[in-house]
Amino acid sequence: MLKILKFLGFILSPFVIVFLYVFISSSGLIGELPEDGEIVYSPRPTTENVLTEKQIFFGDLHVHTTFSQDAFLFSLPMLQGEGAHPPSDACNFARFCSSLDFFSITDHAEGMTKQMWEDSIESIRNCDSISDNDNKDLIVFAGWEWTQMGLSPETHYGHKNVILRDLDNVPDVPIGAGLTGLDLLIENDLTPFLPLVADFPPEGIDFDFLKFRDESYSIPFCDQQDYIEGECKQRAETPKQLFSKIDELGLDAIVIPHGTTWGIHSPPNSKMSSQLSNENHDPTKQRLMEVYSGHGNSEIYRKFQHTEELSPGQFKCPLPTDGFEPCCWRAGEIVNQQCIKETGEACIDKANEIREEFANNASGLLRFGLVENATQEDWKQCGQLKDSFLPAYTYRPSMSAQAALASQVSSDDVLNSFKLGLIGSTDNHKARAGAGYKEFARKSMGDSWGAKDHLTWILPPERGASFYSTGGLVAVHANRLERNEIYDSLYDREVYATSGERILLWFNLIKDNKEIPMGRELSSSENPKFEVRALGSFKQLPGCPNYVNNTMKKEEIERLCLNECYNPSNERNLIDRIEVIKIKPTLSLNELQEVIQDPWLVLDCEDKGQGCSVSFEDPEFSKDKSNSVYYVRAIQEETLAVGGDPLRCEYNDKGECIKINPCYASGPDFEPSDDCLAPIGERAWSSPIFLNYLNQS
Repeated sequence: MLKILKFLGFILSPFVIVFLYVFISSSGLIGELPEDGEIVYSPRPTTENVLTEKQIFFGDLHVHTTFSQDAFLFSLPMLQGEGAHPPSDACNFARFCSSLDFFSITDHAEGMTKQMWEDSIESIRNCDSISDNDNKDLIVFAGWEWTQMGLSPETHYGHKNVILRDLDNVPDVPIGAGLTGLDLLIENDLTPFLPLVADFPPEGIDFDFLKFRDESYSIPFCDQQDYIEGECKQRAETPKQLFSKIDELGLDAIVIPHGTTWGIHSPPNSKMSSQLSNENHDPTKQRLMEVYSGHGNSEIYRKFQHTEELSPGQFKCPLPTDGFEPCCWRAGEIVNQQCIKETGEACIDKANEIREEFANNASGLLRFGLVENATQEDWKQCGQLKDSFLPAYTYRPSMSAQAALASQVSSDDVLNSFKLGLIGSTDNHKARAGAGYKEFARKSMGDSWGAKDHLTWILPPERGASFYSTGGLVAVHANRLERNEIYDSLYDREVYATSGERILLWFNLIKDNKEIPMGRELSSSENPKFEVRALGSFKQLPGCPNYVNNTMKKEEIERLCLNECYNPSNERNLIDRIEVIKIKPTLSLNELQEVIQDPWLVLDCEDKGQGCSVSFEDPEFSKDKSNSVYYVRAIQEETLAVGGDPLRCEYNDKGECIKINPCYASGPDFEPSDDCLAPIGERAWSSPIFLNYLNQS
């Protein structure tokens, strides 16, 4: 039972408590599982472009439908949900609302039945077949999310999307992570926690969640000793097992880690480097990393810790720095402020006790309740990466893209390192692939969610809700819009991420008068020369293009697109600057901050509507004689964006955050029309160029 209590504290998010509530209150309700809807069987108009260089295509490789158990929960009225969003919605939205070139549905494998998987694959095939191979308007990849989390950094491997090349070669069922997270709670005896939710009044819901749960979680695992015949679930409890099963099934697949710095499901002080030393990284499959999604930015590394481990299982609270304040420290500050208000004096001993207690419950769901009578505003910016572009909630810096690119591990006389390209996607749970084309409707175009008023005392989503955006995109350089061309470019890492805007970006190494594109790895002893070209995204017109209005039903445009589609004008946003990041990978994790040079170089742009073109070289490469990784950020002029300033700090003259104004998702301060808009510099992140020093001596 102690293990269950500890796990309840660690669990992904408040939706666990929601699950328990639905588990109790849904008994006897009528309803059916969400079924797939109606696909619009008409292609989007296309124009044939004859170009001498590769084109850029935009997609979203991280989209959930109501076949995902968490998406199902968020669809319910008690969580202010919209209702079902089946795979057909993802198809229609990508084709007509967001006008993407390609996308994938990646529902959580752990909760999917064989029927759900087959329905999803059928819908994907139907969607993809609407346009012929010679004149494609939309390519759909099959895939799923492998959703794992561990109780400790050593056993935590995170969430990964599996993207399949072919629609004709798919497994009978997707491969999940087994009993992890929500699934592990269901298997255990939860009787002691039922009083937490039993007093809530039953509330009518659109679907029978109990049926959803029973059908999904009653299915045995294929590798169980007592399994005989019938339907079963495939499981792989580690990435090594996942890669092995992919090989056994003969699947051509790319595995993409995502949401790595999101502390709501990663233990404090988790490290990407731990996946290098225990055979849980396969460089032939794990080629890409999702650096940005609607759940925030996972790019930046900073040297800080949420807690400091004294001995196994025992922690203390680290001191704050200018760039980071641990929430355990803030807990003590709140206690001191309460004492000063009541007695005129600080209570140092009590504050230190709270800090220690908080540090030893740093990943607990109920940890903020350790400080009585504290408001959301009292916690200020604790636990958050400051001075960064839209960081993920409760940031885990050693799980960032920069930490991954900077880490090396020597194992069995082999030097391992991550060679990962960078992509963006949405992680949208309402089947809205590529939802960031316009900055509006934060709860529909993003994953910000809230509960009905009588649930908010046990489901406080405000701080987390502040850190959701409309999501990113993956951009691919390819010769044409064709399945194998797109997949091969993904595999070759000739891709980049954007924060949702369709920024055009080229990043090349110039060698022997040839352009070597982003994502490539090569060896040299010469100082490298690079070129960067960037063109801002199109400014958007209101409403939807005529072809959408002439093809989709008016009611569907209103329900799914919310009467706003990707509708480009002829005017582009301007590129403000190019930032270059240089990393020299190291074996010492203590040196990460020193080997990551961000920015290594800043190049201002004089964009007059024609984009930005710059070049640079590294005169130190041949002197340092060390391997180096280079990538660039292209940053646009500032525009308003959903959740652009997550906690909306009010600063004093010293630059200190003295007050926050979270983007509330429920409760008396929730304002449905407030999209929490704030100015940001939308951006694109190139995949790195990996340059190994060639010793000619």
